[in-house]
Amino acid sequence: MKKATALLICLCFSISAAAQTMPPDADPKFWAQALKIHRKAIIIDGHNDITGPMMDMDFNLADDSTGRLQSGGDPMHTDIARWKKGGMTGQFMSIYVSGNTLRTGGSMRRAMELIDVTNREIERHADLVKCTTAAEIRQAKKQNKICLLMGIEGGYAIENSLYVLRNFYRLGIRYMTLTHNVTHDWADAHNDEKRNNGLSEFGKEVVREMNRLGILVDISHVSEKVMHDVLDITKAPLIASHSGARGVANHTRNVPDDVLKRLPQNGGVIMVVFYPAFLDERTAKEQSERSARLRDQLAALREQHKDDNAAFYAARDKLYAENPIYIADYKRIVDHIDHIKRVAGIEHVGLGSDYDGVPFLNPPMKGVEDLPLVTYEMLRRGYTEKEILMVLGGNMLRAMEQSERLARGTRVSADGSLVKFKK
Repeated sequence: MKKATALLICLCFSISAAAQTMPPDADPKFWAQALKIHRKAIIIDGHNDITGPMMDMDFNLADDSTGRLQSGGDPMHTDIARWKKGGMTGQFMSIYVSGNTLRTGGSMRRAMELIDVTNREIERHADLVKCTTAAEIRQAKKQNKICLLMGIEGGYAIENSLYVLRNFYRLGIRYMTLTHNVTHDWADAHNDEKRNNGLSEFGKEVVREMNRLGILVDISHVSEKVMHDVLDITKAPLIASHSGARGVANHTRNVPDDVLKRLPQNGGVIMVVFYPAFLDERTAKEQSERSARLRDQLAALREQHKDDNAAFYAARDKLYAENPIYIADYKRIVDHIDHIKRVAGIEHVGLGSDYDGVPFLNPPMKGVEDLPLVTYEMLRRGYTEKEILMVLGGNMLRAMEQSERLARGTRVSADGSLVKFKK
């Protein structure tokens, strides 16, 4: 008994050195078991915005990001060491293009710059490898490498050109979020005007071409009508790279049940976001109310420290600390996993953190190193090892493989439909 206990304690400490510290209320036995499963898993995260700091701050992924702020003042969540601590295998890097580029221009150029900075980081660090297929992710796991993949966030980056879409595929893009927070020429956004009634005819052509190429269609940020239009058209599994379940938190960024119920026929995967304001209505409400209440004070602080961003962020954070809000903890992530499992099935849920794209995480999460918290909570709730492995990455691997098989074996017919190649 003493040997077994000692072994358990050693296991906890040895792994916690490479992962998040065990929560105070955690069961040590479950924690050790969760970390063992976590080490075994192929872990795929659907969305990480560290590409912005890489581009705009010249951030080197080998540097320690702990405690650092982005240029906009949000905390940083990602670096190579933190990926390793979190057990990351396949990380989709967000090629995020702001909707402002619809007004200013330059959306395609911004995407190209972010693709380049991602490739340059891969080239300079031996721990990183570029991946474009499920097989390459599996190989990266065997080699103990961190596999970086890329997905465009904001379909307007193709500038209404299928030629551009095809070249993005050649550069390694393997999913595309059809829009961000803005409606554009061919797709409606979740919180903007609805001028296309979902997807335009060209938007539907974009989806078919993505199927043909092997680019997964991402429905995060789109309107509910776009979600259904995609399901009506696509032959490949769709994904939501970083969304929650609307049945748990009624936010337009989340996926409603009528879409979840169609996933078993499609094979799609909803990758659950880690942003508390999307996951919990109370957090969203209190955050919005605080922003309105403190608007004038924040403006005054900005004016006071207009030449010193660090001083402004310190003063802002002090003001926030004096005006705390409820922030849903990491267990809320698994509430959304539970709901998607119940409505769509365990085969249709994954993880899409939105690390480095949100102002705060579910406590006690600080960054990528804290991914084991989700594994622990699933295990605590009775998920089997097989189910946990599916959520952590297995479901996304399956969706990628289905997309790859479809792309290899199809062509586009004269009427725009996908048909099998004749052998």
